[in-house]
Amino acid sequence: MDFEFAISGQQWIGIAIGAVAYMVVSFIWYMPQVFGNAWMEGEGLTEADLEGTGSPVIYIITFVLAIIANVTIALVLSNVGGGIVNGLVVGLMLGIGIAGMTIAPHYMFANKNRLAWIQAGHAAVLITVSGVVIGALT
Repeated sequence: MDFEFAISGQQWIGIAIGAVAYMVVSFIWYMPQVFGNAWMEGEGLTEADLEGTGSPVIYIITFVLAIIANVTIALVLSNVGGGIVNGLVVGLMLGIGIAGMTIAPHYMFANKNRLAWIQAGHAAVLITVSGVVIGALT
């Protein structure tokens, strides 16, 4: 099998939108009303512990990492084929099958099973959303 390392112009738009979606989904995911309080409790953190941790540098690095993840998804989709369905399938496979299953054991061995689902679910949702966005533009 020959793996293509080519990304189309439309995929770059999808990569950018997917990276923004990463940030938006993460913001929502970690809101106190969604999983934020459970995440803080599981990590043993308080609001005071998190004060001052919202440096712009962290957000810039997170966005760059989101771009890298989205480029990877785009490269897979450029070889599998585009479309929303392929994007969804690739996103689910990479999100659940690789990211989620890699993250979960770290928390399970630390006896933080609730965090395993919060963190693995976060990765799976992020990657699936990106897969759909990029797939739709491929």
